Amino acid sequence: MTKNSVCVVTVTYGDRWNILKEVMEVLIDNPVVKKIIVVDNDSKNDLTNAARQLSDKIQVIKMNSNTGSAYGYKVGISRALEDKNSEYIWLLDDDNKPEKDALDELIVQYDHFQNNTSKNLLALLSLRDDRKEFILASKHQEAEKFFPMRNSCLGVHYKDLFKKVLNKIHKKSNNTSDGNQHIVKVPLAPYGGLFFHKSLINTIGLPNDQFYLYSDDYEFSNRIIKSSGKIILIPSSRISDIDKSWFIKENNGFFLSLFKSDSEVRIYYSIRNRIYFETKELVNNRFIYSINKTLFLTLIQLASIFYKKKDRKDLIKRAMSDGFNERLGKVDIL
Repeated sequence: MTKNSVCVVTVTYGDRWNILKEVMEVLIDNPVVKKIIVVDNDSKNDLTNAARQLSDKIQVIKMNSNTGSAYGYKVGISRALEDKNSEYIWLLDDDNKPEKDALDELIVQYDHFQNNTSKNLLALLSLRDDRKEFILASKHQEAEKFFPMRNSCLGVHYKDLFKKVLNKIHKKSNNTSDGNQHIVKVPLAPYGGLFFHKSLINTIGLPNDQFYLYSDDYEFSNRIIKSSGKIILIPSSRISDIDKSWFIKENNGFFLSLFKSDSEVRIYYSIRNRIYFETKELVNNRFIYSINKTLFLTLIQLASIFYKKKDRKDLIKRAMSDGFNERLGKVDIL
């Protein structure tokens, strides 16, 4: 095994080869990248042939249906663990285009941080240009206040609700463009940009495929923190998101996107899985959580009246119920 060698894992679907190809072209010329594993969740393109023409570093794992991100990354990471030529794993979304030195920066910083933290308890994270909470955490050298408060329900907490409303009214937002970026510890991480030694999986295990879509990355990365490990954001390792996340692309924020988005699948899984995750991992006061849950339900009731979308409100409440009752897995009746 070559020192500082890396296996990249990504998952794709639909008609996204042109996007994925941009990402692959950045990676294939990097000598530390020994293999790129692409889990093909029944995409519309012949990825096996396309990848073969691009580089022999790329290995495509073809799935017969869209198995979701959780199972896709589970399969991809499992295959990466079998690769005898790589020491580290770097997870990327299929639209995560790294800057030229992004991977080299991770390797340099990993060598530094592993002096104080065991490899099986350490992960680094690249900074993505569409992840506001991570940009702000890096700017202010503080993560806690930019991530959901404990006992909040789907981002709603009575302590900061009115502040958020006033900021919306006055069009105020946290500025993500000014100021220096700093290395900072973060409590959670998306798959895209997460970098770790293979031995980390011995500690935290593989992604939970019962999530199917959404929040599976946060549940997976949260296990690092629960195991007394560290996730460290490295702002000098930068990634551009070619295709922005659905609620970012629509520029509505998470809550308004619940009523403005056309995708019931996205809404159902994001709500269900987030409820399941936060009640398992982020709630330590059931009474306060119940207050915030009531606030959230009141807000969706008002929003459903304003947007005249009773069916959307019912879908949200159903997703919440399934999350509270731990009914996970793929749902075929949406």
